[in-house]
Amino acid sequence: MKMTKDETYRIRKEFFNKHAENWCDMWYKDNATGRYDKHAKDFERLFSLLPLKAGDHVLDVGCGTGILVPFILERITATGILYELDFADNMIEVNRGLHKEGNIRFVLADAENAPLADASCDMAICFSCFPHFHDMEKAMVSISRILKPQGLFAVSHFESSEGINKHHESCHAVMHDRLPDEAAMRALFRKANLAIDVFTDEPGFYCIIARK
Repeated sequence: MKMTKDETYRIRKEFFNKHAENWCDMWYKDNATGRYDKHAKDFERLFSLLPLKAGDHVLDVGCGTGILVPFILERITATGILYELDFADNMIEVNRGLHKEGNIRFVLADAENAPLADASCDMAICFSCFPHFHDMEKAMVSISRILKPQGLFAVSHFESSEGINKHHESCHAVMHDRLPDEAAMRALFRKANLAIDVFTDEPGFYCIIARK
């Protein structure tokens, strides 16, 4: 029997809460070295495309346990503000335990209802989370509202859209969480008044960068 959208949301949230403690080990640890640098080159590529600077206010959407935190803080320095937003309580708690910097603000909320002020952020980054939004169009509009004029919105995965969707199909909790095709993604960005500057969808790397 097909699940309702509310049931899908509940199962998805339970999945992320269940795996929060081991999330970095699952996806970012190089078992050969024991270091959390499995995707070092991919992160280097991603952040070479994001013009972050000292003093920026950044929203890390679907932040999980905070894998992006060191990369962002290095660039915005102590003069910037980083908002770590996730809908899973345990993800936020693990993140909070790992990252003690005073310029981080932890926010427990859905992307669709992010409780940040209008035009308060220079950039929003959705890393490895976009397919999990409960309502993609509403989330896009919500995040666009938070961006300053000319603010940037980035969506990224370290896999192609085809690879991401195949991966999700193999996991019951997120089997319905799909990354839309290019035409659908472009339509979502237009509805949120965001103009796409970069659209890359290739094996091992997916990245959209748009401007408000």
